[in-house]
Amino acid sequence: MTKDDWDYLKEWFEKADHDIENARLVISYNSTILDTACFHCQQAVEKYMKAYLLYKRERTPKIHDVNQLQCKCAVFDNDFAIIDLKNLNLFAVDLRYPGDSLQPSLDEAKEYLQIAENIKKIVLDKIVFD
Repeated sequence: MTKDDWDYLKEWFEKADHDIENARLVISYNSTILDTACFHCQQAVEKYMKAYLLYKRERTPKIHDVNQLQCKCAVFDNDFAIIDLKNLNLFAVDLRYPGDSLQPSLDEAKEYLQIAENIKKIVLDKIVFD
C-alpha cells in the first residue's frame, strides 16, 4: 500500500474510534438516548469492516448493512464469521429519522459496544501497519 493508502485507511479507523468514544460517553452517563449509542456502535462496526476490506484491496460497498459487510470480510478471514452482530443493523441510518424508534436497554447498549470493540480488535489483529 502507498503512504496515501495507509493515511486513508487510518482515517477510517479514526472515524470509527470516534463512534466508539461517542457510544461510551452516552452509555457512561446512563442516558435515555441509548439508541444514539447503538447507532454509533453500528457505525463503528461498519467503518472497521470497511477499513479491513480496503486493506484487502477490496472496494468498500456503499452500504450500511453490517451483516453484508461481515460476509464480505469473512471471505478473507473466518474470524469475522463467528461474531454475532445481534440486531445491530436495526440501529443503522434509517433509525435516525422520525417514525422509526427503538429504545434499547442499558444492557443492550453495552452489549453492542462490546461487539464494536470486538470487531475493532479483530480488524487491528489482521492489519499490519507500517
